[in-house]
Amino acid sequence: MESGGLLMKSKFDEMSIKELRTYVLDHRDDMEALDTLVSRRSPDSEATWYPAPLTPETIKITEEAIKKRIKEVDNHKKQS
Repeated sequence: MESGGLLMKSKFDEMSIKELRTYVLDHRDDMEALDTLVSRRSPDSEATWYPAPLTPETIKITEEAIKKRIKEVDNHKKQS
């Protein structure tokens, strides 16, 4: 790896997730940037898991919970 790559790697480490995501979208062939972004993802233990909806009632409950979660995430993004 050339020293320029190492220099960019340290810049990736200094970027916020939002900045890094924007960079990766603009430079889709930059695997180092993508690796850095992926390494920052939330672990599955922090993910919200929903049971398989088996009845009309549980389907409705699950849909409402997912819609509520999406709204919370959207509101959080708007505040950032």
